[in-house]
Amino acid sequence: MVTMLDCIERIPSLLHGILDRNHTIFDDVFSKFDPNSIDEICLVGSGTSQNSALTARYLMESASGVRVTPMLPNDFLYSFTVRNPRALYVFISQTGTSTVTMEAVQYVNKNGFKSVCISEKPDTPIAKEAAAYINMGCGYEEYPMRTIGYSTTVLTLMLLGLELGWRCGRLDDAAYDAYIAQARAAAENIPHVIELAHHWVDKCKRRILKSGFIAFTGRESLYGVAVEAAVKVWEAPQFPSAGYELDEGMHGPNYGYNHNHAVIVLNNGGRDSKKALQLAKYMKNEHKNGYVVGLGTLDDKDLAFEPKGGAFDCLEFVAAMQVFMYRLSVDGGRDFFAPNEHTVMESYFNSHNG
Repeated sequence: MVTMLDCIERIPSLLHGILDRNHTIFDDVFSKFDPNSIDEICLVGSGTSQNSALTARYLMESASGVRVTPMLPNDFLYSFTVRNPRALYVFISQTGTSTVTMEAVQYVNKNGFKSVCISEKPDTPIAKEAAAYINMGCGYEEYPMRTIGYSTTVLTLMLLGLELGWRCGRLDDAAYDAYIAQARAAAENIPHVIELAHHWVDKCKRRILKSGFIAFTGRESLYGVAVEAAVKVWEAPQFPSAGYELDEGMHGPNYGYNHNHAVIVLNNGGRDSKKALQLAKYMKNEHKNGYVVGLGTLDDKDLAFEPKGGAFDCLEFVAAMQVFMYRLSVDGGRDFFAPNEHTVMESYFNSHNG
């Protein structure tokens, strides 16, 4: 039987498969929409789809040269009233059955805007509704706690930014190829990160499993990874958790931290690295419950690895967080093979309709 760890370990090969098709993935989009007519990309999705958008937007924007705006479907429909007629509206749903995301696609179509869906296959309900389709590249994923779908969506979105920038002449061939090389380096390093993450969990799990709350923090693309890690840790091992942008997480939550809270700092050595490490040092010294993942590690309770993927290093960091989630679940006694019965919950609400 396929374990969730099998799914996590499958991700690098799927990322390489996406990179092998990098220029053809978006043919349906750019055969229908002139890339030079696009001056914004609006990313609409819920849950892991939204977290993928938060993660990918930084590279997407710098590579494409246009504003990239992640939005929740309800916010898109009801909290904002100004629409950009020149935007490319990208709707993300792995199964293509998200009810409110479908409403957002229908709204865009009704108003004659550019609608695109990223989904696991072309015959999902949302994929059939949108004007253009992008394959998520995840294939079939056995577990509803998405790991494959997050990673493949992040890469696909990043490549969409690259493709738009390249087709509009904002990225030359050399710059485009350099980005692809970085993405391949990230995918190639993931198996090593997975191995290191297992050793890390062996060393830190006893203290973390005794905690009542886990906070993840990171900057730029690692903010999206932090939010996704928090969602997965609540879904699978069922720990209360939250993900924070590094600076925002130091404007309030830090006053509430105590020894019962584990704080995991994702650090790729970029801007604000010193601030990130100071937070980890505070939690280590004062509460014995702080951890650094990536660069600048402080002791043997941290997960030290050197990211290889440049602008794509978020794919390496999330691999570590996916192993962390999996190990906390299994070591804490969660049975992933137990039948999942959601009919009682769905009698109250159902956010997906096939």
